[in-house]
Amino acid sequence: MEWLATFNLALDMKGLRLILLIIGVIVVEGGLGRRWGKLPPMGKFLSPVEGFWRNAEPKSARPPEKILIPSLQSPVTIVWDKRWVPHIYAQSEADLFRVQGYLQAYLRLWQMEMQSDAAAGRLSRIFGAVALPHDRAMRRLGMTYATEKVMEVLSRDSLMKTVVEAFTEGINAYIAQLSPRDYPVEYKLLDYKPEPWSLLRSAFLVKYMAYDLATPSQDKYLTQLVRQIGRGAIDTLYPDEPPLGYPSILSGEAVPNRELPPQPPVYYSLAYAEDTIAHALEEPPPAGIGSNNWALSGRKTASGYPLLANDPHLRLTLPSIWLEMHLVAPTLNVYGVTLMGAPGIILGYNQAVAWGVTNVGPDGMDFYRVRYADSAQRTIYAEGGKVIPLHPRPETLWVRTPFGFQEMLIDTVWYTPWGPIVHRSKEKLPRPLFGKAREAPIDCACRWISYEPSNEARCFYELNHAKNLNDYKRALRFYGSPAQNFIYADTAGHIALWVRGYYPLRWQGQGKFVLDAERPEHHWQDWLTFEENPHAIDPPEGFLRSANSYPTAGRKVYPYYLGWYYVLPDRAARIEEELRRMEKATVDSCRLLQMDVLNFLAREALPIMLEYVKDKTSPWLDTLRAWDYRFRAESRAPTLFRRWWKAYHQRLWQSLALRPPEWEVSLKVMREVYAAQKQGLASPHPRWLSTAESDPRNLKRLLQESWEEVQRWADQAKDTLIWWRYRSTQLRHLARLPGFGSDTLRISGDESCINAVSPTAGPSWRMVVDLKPPVQGYGVYPGGQSGNPGSFQYAAFLPTWERGELYRHAFYPTPAAFPDSLILSLSVAKPN
Repeated sequence: MEWLATFNLALDMKGLRLILLIIGVIVVEGGLGRRWGKLPPMGKFLSPVEGFWRNAEPKSARPPEKILIPSLQSPVTIVWDKRWVPHIYAQSEADLFRVQGYLQAYLRLWQMEMQSDAAAGRLSRIFGAVALPHDRAMRRLGMTYATEKVMEVLSRDSLMKTVVEAFTEGINAYIAQLSPRDYPVEYKLLDYKPEPWSLLRSAFLVKYMAYDLATPSQDKYLTQLVRQIGRGAIDTLYPDEPPLGYPSILSGEAVPNRELPPQPPVYYSLAYAEDTIAHALEEPPPAGIGSNNWALSGRKTASGYPLLANDPHLRLTLPSIWLEMHLVAPTLNVYGVTLMGAPGIILGYNQAVAWGVTNVGPDGMDFYRVRYADSAQRTIYAEGGKVIPLHPRPETLWVRTPFGFQEMLIDTVWYTPWGPIVHRSKEKLPRPLFGKAREAPIDCACRWISYEPSNEARCFYELNHAKNLNDYKRALRFYGSPAQNFIYADTAGHIALWVRGYYPLRWQGQGKFVLDAERPEHHWQDWLTFEENPHAIDPPEGFLRSANSYPTAGRKVYPYYLGWYYVLPDRAARIEEELRRMEKATVDSCRLLQMDVLNFLAREALPIMLEYVKDKTSPWLDTLRAWDYRFRAESRAPTLFRRWWKAYHQRLWQSLALRPPEWEVSLKVMREVYAAQKQGLASPHPRWLSTAESDPRNLKRLLQESWEEVQRWADQAKDTLIWWRYRSTQLRHLARLPGFGSDTLRISGDESCINAVSPTAGPSWRMVVDLKPPVQGYGVYPGGQSGNPGSFQYAAFLPTWERGELYRHAFYPTPAAFPDSLILSLSVAKPN
């Protein structure tokens, strides 16, 4: 029986091994098959069948030869050029937009969905509680409310509804064909899957553009300061007209002149100005970004036809914000770049016209202090002797837990007839101080121009089809927000610039401060018409340009109040002086101007600053004295100047640290005090800057003290002094995923140069168009056509962009006209 015992023991050992194996499989599946904190399910992520390895593409990779879109009416040909730009040739516009939607998803699906989720305030479902401040800010600013207005307009516009539906069908055709192994790598890393696309998602992206380009609101800061320094000082330091000049419209067309509403005796909310508890919770305003565009008439070009240039400055990310495409149908032939989730071309040209935009930077948000009639619950407000209930709007947010589950959070936003109260005091949940929500004052209703019904998608659709100046003007009538400087040129020789957006008819200064909801005179009464927007057509200067500066020179030439806070005039001034000098301009003239790095502020301010340290010796001062004011990548002078100016600016406005004036005011004050001192006169601005040696606000003392601070820093800074290192510009991944961005870029430029490069933003699309028939365009953006970090096309254009070169566009009307030497491959889209 001994053998039987041995046999039973062997069986027991095998059984034990089997049990242990089963337990091991359960542990492995449970451990590697589920999410742990920020880690994805490593089993799926590392799987050779469906893991991230599947996303690696060889350099020889090609787009698919066959594309299946069930709703197509006819076959569509796609010619892929060697830069992976798709040239779509369709027999109808509906099929054209179906294929455009499919290809956007094929190249950038994760980016499309991520940006739409960001607009809708739905990032917490992916990233967890860390994204809650962002999501709650989007909901509280009324992004869903604004998007619903877009959907209302879209439902009434049968043409655009058809276009967006066709576009959506194409996106969903691509999503339906995906298996988990084919998901973009970000879905695998973040462990979620794509959702079906909808018209609502495209509408959210329209409003996200409005949010992203909205100028930071200054209302609450100036309301606090007006009680501190008085209205006279406010008008001097935060003026309604450009202190140094250089408006966008130099010689504008006459506009109808309506009488402005009178400014009331009480022009801001006394209740908010006196609420010291609310002030203690406020945050300082963030900095803004800008863009350039210009057009030259034929009398200033070598060809005798106009040239148009555009380089919008936006956040630099990978994948890039733009995607280059060429769309052709029997009624359309248009080339340029589009935004993810948007049909058509946003910036570009066709066979007759070209257009581009820069952000105007309008005062698009006004805030109204609400007086609650029930101080405990804060659900009823008083207006004109009446008591009116606020409308609660519960916002449902899904928040991902560390183990991949979803928890529900309800954040109720309270609405007035004008818009939401972004922040209410005494709330259970903390204020979401994220993005532009941090600029909203407490217990104030927000009225945002983006809440008004508008049809931006129709505007760009009409621009895509435009054939002449009248078509351009017709297209712009559909546009609402955010206000843009639409530059235009055509083959007939016309150039135009229209400051287009919805503008309330305001009394002078209305909305510069927080207003009172109880005062009827504080509310918007009417709107400016399209013709009343500032504009210029074929001006005597022979050129037009905009760079986010004040739209007009002020009330002497333009009767309406459009706000006071605009981007500084440095780029506008530099572009203007170069365009005035230009004769026989070419595409290359415009390309070189886009790369210009001469700094207007340094050229104007540094000679005065050096005058006050002329007796001092220092190798760093020698560097500045020999400098030509250009922000070159390898130079140390830009860093020294930037640090010195910042230190001086901070000392000058130390008493106004809550909201210091802009540097153009600092420069104007410095110039005038310096001129007075040279003439032995008293300072024209004694409250802020003195000429008296004994005064601590003496110009000489401030400059010398600020220089000493810079010199101490420079002595130990070493290689950090080199401009490209100090500025530290990188292209970060859209979700800030490590390893998916770029290295620090060794490029020249600065946010106040024409080549406006900051640590996080810069020229997102450089374009130059020659309107001599046949029209020819050139362009580049920092990135590549593919959104896949494992593709050679992910950042393929970046070296060309860094060198300041432009690609010549393959703008051919038919596939047969395409030279074989430019073709990478062909695709055919069919319904089956």
